[in-house]
This record gives sequence, C-alpha cells and structure tokens, in this order.
Amino acid sequence: MLVFKLLCALSSVALSVSARVVHTDDCCDTSKAVMDLPAGQTALVSPTSAALFVMLGVGIQNYTCTSATSTYASIGAVASLFDISCLDKKPQFSSIQSTAFKIWDSPASLKASASSIGARVGAPKLLGFHYFVTAPSGTGISPKWDFTSTGKFAGDASAYVLGAKVGDIPAPTSPATNVDWLALNNAQGSLASKIFRIDTVGGQPPTSCIPGSAPIEVKYTAKYYLY
Repeated sequence: MLVFKLLCALSSVALSVSARVVHTDDCCDTSKAVMDLPAGQTALVSPTSAALFVMLGVGIQNYTCTSATSTYASIGAVASLFDISCLDKKPQFSSIQSTAFKIWDSPASLKASASSIGARVGAPKLLGFHYFVTAPSGTGISPKWDFTSTGKFAGDASAYVLGAKVGDIPAPTSPATNVDWLALNNAQGSLASKIFRIDTVGGQPPTSCIPGSAPIEVKYTAKYYLY
C-alpha cells in the first residue's frame, strides 16, 4: 500500500495515515467517519481502520440490452469524485447525495457536467474519477477509482485502485430506483485496500428493453468510502 504523507495547513510536520488519519488536502480528521450501514446484514461490514477518503460520486451507470432476456445489463459507470471528508459533521452530510442528485437530474443539468455538481453542494474539491477498465485477468471489466490526474496526487501513477466486489445488498430505500450498495477489495493499485459504495440515489435501468436498442446512461449519485 502507498504510505500517504499528509501535510496540515497549521503544522509543518508530515503525518502518515498509520499515525493519525487526516484528510490529504484539508487536514480533516477521518478517524470518526463511520458508514451508516443497515442492521441485520453481513455483506457490508465496516473496517476497524479509519477511512482514508470519504467522497461524493456524481455520474452515470451504463447499460446494454441483453437479447436473451430483454433486460439491461451493466457495462460500467463513469463518475466524478468530490471530497466530502470535511462535511461529515455538518447537517448537509447525510443528504448530500440526494441534494446532488436533484441538481444532476434536473433539466438545467443538461448543459452541465458531473464535475460541476460538487461546487453546487458545498464540495468543490474534485479528488478524482471513477470508471471501468479491462480487468487484470484480461477478461471482463473492473471498477477503478483514479486520483492520478487531479489534486495532490496528480502525476502519481500509483494513486488508483481497482476493485473486486465482495459484498452486495439492495439499496435499503427504493431498490428498484437506486443501485445496490457494494463492498469491494483491492484487486490492483495502491490508493486503498477496501472500497464501499453506499447511500445510492438513482442509477437503476428500466426493467425491460427491446433487443438491439442502443446502450443507455442512467444518472446516479452515491457516497464512496475508501479504506
């Protein structure tokens, strides 16, 4: 794992993640950032370590129509990732994904990009991007969280993580509309060991499709926790 050296604005002392957890750019303490996971399920379990990053994802889920079943199948996603580590004790934190989705899904957003939404919900700092790439095995695709081109980690080729899903539950609210909550382990890269997608809004495709129809994009937002 990459050992991140973190520099606080009020201190000239560099601190590693293993010594004290502070956010990479703003020195926000993530040691008490706890995911609000549903009770009575074991597929998603909070790590005992502190989160490295807490992010708002704004983007699209991509689907193609499967001829055999006339239903949509996932072919990946693309999202912008905004830093919300400094907001976790503020009133807007619990609903920021819903607030962002209302803006993102409104008619006015047709002329906007996903990367512009963060500033409109009090999270202007873009940490990176989420998208899919060819899986390390060479077969299929894997989700990637990539910080290599933005912010503090720009130019650092190791600042990414590919995930392999190890846990999946339907969204506790409106699962037909909101995509599943996920837990993933590191499959490649040095950015994090575990990834969680929770508090999802939107992203689910229609229940059926016409074979041969064009792929579709469905807007979504979510919180991502990297450990």
